Amino acid sequence: ENMFRRHEGKGEGISPVLWWIVYFVVALWAQELSGGFDFLAPGLLVCLQIGQWWSLIWMTWFVIFMQEGMGDLVFGSSLLFYAGMYLAFLFSRWLLEPRNPFFILFFSLLLSVWHWLVLSGAVQFQEIPVRMPAPWNWILRQWLFYGIFWGGAFWAYRRWVRRGYI
Repeated sequence: ENMFRRHEGKGEGISPVLWWIVYFVVALWAQELSGGFDFLAPGLLVCLQIGQWWSLIWMTWFVIFMQEGMGDLVFGSSLLFYAGMYLAFLFSRWLLEPRNPFFILFFSLLLSVWHWLVLSGAVQFQEIPVRMPAPWNWILRQWLFYGIFWGGAFWAYRRWVRRGYI
């Protein structure tokens, strides 16, 4: 059996539950090693691309509580970030097909800028005496991480995960 072929049937491939457990472990590990760059949002974007709305809803709450619990910012910055991400996705998918690699690149850049704005706004709002890194350097690195991780996760999900909801 070719392990790289796209799985179509319900009985073939990796269980969606196993896929998301492995995804979140790898994403949290990458987030820790990268110094705090976001690797969780691409998983939620994969749910948006494939149209698994119920999975998206419960995973969004899981990610928000995880992000809010790990961070030092006031509660709500993750909620604001993900709400903006979903609205931007729903509006920008009319420009390009969400499964198109150009959409992934374009939206990753948009999402990186939005992430910077939310983070810097939350830091200023709380008056945290922290020196924020230069915005364009941070945005470019986050864009690179989003694009590679999101594109890789979308490709892997379509190749190896059997269809069905979690």
